[in-house]
Parts: sequence; structure tokens; C-alpha cells
Amino acid sequence: MALLEKITKLVSRYFLLPLVTLYMYLIQNPKSREYYKSAGILDLGDVSINYVNNFSRQISSTTYWMEMYNRVKEAGASLAGCGLAGHDILIPRSPALIKSILVKDASHFDRVGNLLSLKGDYIASKTLLCLQGEDWTKTRAKFEAAFTPSKIRRNFVQVDKLGKELVQYLNREVEKEAQINFGQAALKFTTDVTGSTMLNLDTGSLRTRGPTRFEEILDKLFSSFDNFANWWKPGFIQWFPRIATYFKVTLVDEEIVEFYRNVAQFEMNNEKGRDRNNFVSVVRSTWEELYGNRGLYDSSDHEEEWITANLFGMVLPGYKTTETLIAMCAYVLALHQDVQDKVRDEINATFESNQDDLDFAAVNRMTYIDMVINETLRMYSPIGLVGRVCKKEYPVPDTNLVLKVGDVIIISLYGLHYDEEYHENPEIFDPERFSSGVKNKDFSFLPFTQGPRNCIGSRMAMLETKMALCYVLRNFKLTRPQKLSFP
Repeated sequence: MALLEKITKLVSRYFLLPLVTLYMYLIQNPKSREYYKSAGILDLGDVSINYVNNFSRQISSTTYWMEMYNRVKEAGASLAGCGLAGHDILIPRSPALIKSILVKDASHFDRVGNLLSLKGDYIASKTLLCLQGEDWTKTRAKFEAAFTPSKIRRNFVQVDKLGKELVQYLNREVEKEAQINFGQAALKFTTDVTGSTMLNLDTGSLRTRGPTRFEEILDKLFSSFDNFANWWKPGFIQWFPRIATYFKVTLVDEEIVEFYRNVAQFEMNNEKGRDRNNFVSVVRSTWEELYGNRGLYDSSDHEEEWITANLFGMVLPGYKTTETLIAMCAYVLALHQDVQDKVRDEINATFESNQDDLDFAAVNRMTYIDMVINETLRMYSPIGLVGRVCKKEYPVPDTNLVLKVGDVIIISLYGLHYDEEYHENPEIFDPERFSSGVKNKDFSFLPFTQGPRNCIGSRMAMLETKMALCYVLRNFKLTRPQKLSFP
């Protein structure tokens, strides 16, 4: 395996990287500069080769586009344009313009996912993350039924049970180690919550020290993209879409697909007598209404594969981002003991006023913990970028620029969240900026985005995070380790 990894890295460094760099050079669009300059928009040039070079040095897209955002800010502009991989890119900085793009004029845009050709990868192409147009609209509307406030309330008992199991897990770990990896504990918690509320599985992650089978499956996709050598698939699909489609290049490993296929088969075979309000039932009823024999569309989609795709697609984004949020909340609270004490006081008061227990209403009445989570989301948002692609001509408000079909908009959340024009002293952790007396941050604070394509699971993510913090701070004190690497 070590030899194979070395060979892969050598091929990537001395063949794939030069090939991609050459390709980026050849497809540069010389008209991009004139496109923006003629409309009076700040032009940052073609960044294709620079982007690939940064990518090869494992500089994240989040960091790269935050740097581009800062170039716009330093120039005193509200938006700017650049070229990338043959596309014209718009980088907005104005919350008013971002609001227009995400909400008011959302019908002009799709997610950038439609720039990827995923026809050869059925599982990826049929997930809600990658669906486009009418298919996305109808499927999203059906799936939203699983994330209403009443449905989140139904999940409360299970999340509360797992919060108590999290405490038991941490107690066992503290007995073994003086210093523990809280991120691992948070990952096990979100894994169990996701498995039980989304897939009806008792994954048992918090009851074992090592990784369970479900943990291994969840980790497999993310770990496959840990280095440049393993990023060739999405890059190849993006830059050579026709070839990728012809050879059916896939993003999702067959082992992952088989796991979710088995879950889908089991649930489909054992659905009789079960709660029809669970998420698997929502997915199955969506297929029946939209694509089945009595569906709205003519479709060759196979029920089992479509359900498999959407169980995978809905689990994937939820567990990892929520784990990151919980871990980062613990991180900032360990650094700011005064804030931690204040949160703990609110938690203890809530327990004491509720017969030493928690319920859904009591958790929702807590305000300071919300402020802490929001400030953590501002400083350490699990999602760094929001992308949109223009699907019909769009006159950009208050400019002479008219976006063409295929133009891409990249919104840097970290750029917005650390912009001192919108957040005073952005480098300082200050939950009070989200107090009820402070003006609404509006579209300069977008951890779950806004508009019709906002995060469908935001309510569930907030509930999980609050419950994890409630039980951890009720039973433990978070402290800063001697050796701490700052993110």
C-alpha cells in the first residue's frame, strides 16, 4: 500500500499536475478581462494556473477564495471578476448583492454542481446535493418535510439519549487518558445521531472506543480526499466532463454504495408496521410520488438505487459539518473560560428549572448558548464557500454588468465573516455581537446560507450542537491542553 501511494503521488506530481496546468493555460479566456473592465468591474485576471498551484500545495479552496475576497476589499470594491478554467467568475462582497443572488433573484441561479458531469456516477448524480432544475425543486420540497420544527422535536428524545451516552463515553475515556481527543467524541456523537435519526440504525459508536463499521464507511469518502493524489477524480470530472462520462468515472466508492444499498433494502423489506414519519420513509415516498409508477415524471430510475443515492446524499453533509461545529465550540470555550462559565450557568439553570432534565422547549429557550454557537459559526464555519452558476442572463444590480449563462458566483463566507466593515474586531471571539440588542447580521453572516437553497438540516445541526454542549458542560470542564495547534 505504501508503494502504491508513492507511485500515485509521483504520477500526480509529474504527470497529472503538469497536464492540468497545461490544460488551464490553454483554456484561459482572453475575453474575461474585457468582459469585466467594459462594465466598470474590478478585474483580477485569470487565476487558473495560480489556483492549480495552490491546490497542489494543499491550500484549501476556502483559504484561496478568502484571499481573493480580501483583494476585492483592499481595492475598496463591492465586487470583482476573474477567470478560472474557462469560466468567468464573480466575487461579490456586498451583503445587499448577495441577498439578491441568494434570495430575491434566486431563480436566475443553480448551484455550481451542474458544472460537473456526473452521468457516469448514478449515486452522486441523484443526490439532492447534485440534482438541478425541476428534479431538485420537487425533491427538495418533499425532503423538507423531514426537517420541519415538529419533526426535529420528534428526534429530541433520541438526541437526548445520545447526549447522555456521550457523557458515559467521555467518562470512560477520562479514566484511560489524562487528555482526550474531544473531536473524536464529537464525531461518534454525530455519527450515532445521524445513524439513528436518518437511517433507523443503532450504530453504537459511543459504546465502543474503536471505529464501528458505520464510522469506517462515513470516513472512507472523506479520507479518500486527504491529499492531492486522491483529488484526481473530482478534478478530472470537472475539467474533462465528456471523457469522465464516457468512462463512467465515479466519485463514490462501491463499498460505500453497497453499505447504503443494504440499508435501503432492509428498510424497504421491513417497512410494514414502522413509523412512516422516519426519513427513510420520506425518501421512499418521494420516489414513489415523483418517479414511481404513479409519479409525476417519466423516469427509468430504479427505486432501490434512487433511495440508496439519497440516503447516502443526506447523511454525508450532516454528520461531518455538525461534528466540526461541536468540536470548534469546545475549542473556543476551552480558550475562553469566562464564556464557558456563563454557558454552564445557563445550562445548569435550565436543568434545575426542569426537574434536573431537559426537554425540547427548555433547550429552545436558552439564549446565550445560541450566541456562542453563532459566534463559533462566524469564526469557524464548517462551510467556507457558497457557489452559484447563472442559468439565465442576469443584470447585476447597480452595475453595467450582465452575467451570461454559465458565469459562476463564488461567495467567500470567511471573507464576509472576517470583514471588519460588517463585524467589528472580527478576530476576537465575542458572543455578545449576537445578542438580541445587536443589529441582525443579515447577509454578512451565512453559516447555513440563505434562500431556497439554504441548508436543509440547519435546525437539526443546531439541536445536536446544543445538546452535546449541554451534557458536556454539565459534567465536565473544558481546558486548553499544553500543546495546542491553532486552526
